[in-house]
Amino acid sequence: MCTMGAVICGGRTILLKNFDYKPVPTGWAHFIGQGHAHFALVDHDQKGVNSGMNDAGLALEISRSASPSPESPERKELRTVLNGRILRDQVSVQAALREAGAYVEDHPEMYGGNLIIGNPSRICVMEHLAGRHSTKSTRNGFFARTNHSIFGMTQNADEFSKLRYDKMVAFLASLHERMDEMEIDELFGLCRGLLRSHPILHDNTRSSMVMCPGELRVDYLVGDWEWQVFRFDG
Repeated sequence: MCTMGAVICGGRTILLKNFDYKPVPTGWAHFIGQGHAHFALVDHDQKGVNSGMNDAGLALEISRSASPSPESPERKELRTVLNGRILRDQVSVQAALREAGAYVEDHPEMYGGNLIIGNPSRICVMEHLAGRHSTKSTRNGFFARTNHSIFGMTQNADEFSKLRYDKMVAFLASLHERMDEMEIDELFGLCRGLLRSHPILHDNTRSSMVMCPGELRVDYLVGDWEWQVFRFDG
């Protein structure tokens, strides 16, 4: 039941998300070695990485929507494998979208959902289901997603998903109007506050994150611990 959003204005990009899931061991990891270093959310049920950012300033986040195969357990779906590959290999939003689109078409069995990708110059949202996908991108604006389709790929909205979606949209619309005048710490503080408030925060929330590709900064929280800050520049 993840809630996520992205906003871009005046050359500044922010992605934010609550990771909502059943109780499983959850944490953050800094991956280095082949390809781009990346800092990402991981858990014991998913094969790859859930959401995160690489050292080139490319960030991504996901939420689940409809499933073409309800019997398939989460650990057998492949969205998180794709995420790891994108963070390892890609720099541009356009290249990341091409890789994601091809992957979706090659794996129609994986869970349907939403993918938001952003860097300092562009944000994009992709919805995918059963091998089909639809995207929208912008250099000035915002996107929000919870657990239902906005593009009409399927009719799966429930009241709680719509409630969280409306809350995120209202927040992002207000933030977009004034974010180019705000200091970065104020911006992060507002995003942190939203993620830790009802209805965005609820009993299934395992981790919260705010990512700024231009600053190469990730603010993250696991469980009820304190906020932590990761920067690729140390």
